[in-house]
Amino acid sequence: MKVFGKEIGTDIKFPPFIDKFVGKLLPNKNKDTEELVTIPSTNISDGEEAFELSLALPGLDKKDVKIEVNDNYLVVSAHKEQSHEEKNKNWVRTEFVSNSFYRAFELPSNADPDRIQAKMKNGRLDIKVGKDKSLSNKRSIKIA
Repeated sequence: MKVFGKEIGTDIKFPPFIDKFVGKLLPNKNKDTEELVTIPSTNISDGEEAFELSLALPGLDKKDVKIEVNDNYLVVSAHKEQSHEEKNKNWVRTEFVSNSFYRAFELPSNADPDRIQAKMKNGRLDIKVGKDKSLSNKRSIKIA
């Protein structure tokens, strides 16, 4: 299959910043329960000052979402439970819905975990991970 004029196959090479931000699933800590876990769609870009991630989280509020840095991973997770009950003269119907997700992104070597900002609006979570310029792979070499 061709994408942007290039043949795509199993030997795809991504830019290094995307390799580092490939999402990873973390093991379920509670093996006694089965829980529906979804993986939200994520857009990732490499800006001059920061890496930017946008996650589609329809139906979630910012109070449902948790963001943390664990070892060298940016972990985004959420859990939301809803219930609905209808009472009628002769019957009661109750529905429970429980949804959760998590994504873990390995931070690139030039990411600064102390410079992370997040905002959420209309089901979209935007995260900026600042870059540490002192760890840049680019430098000038003076010729003697």
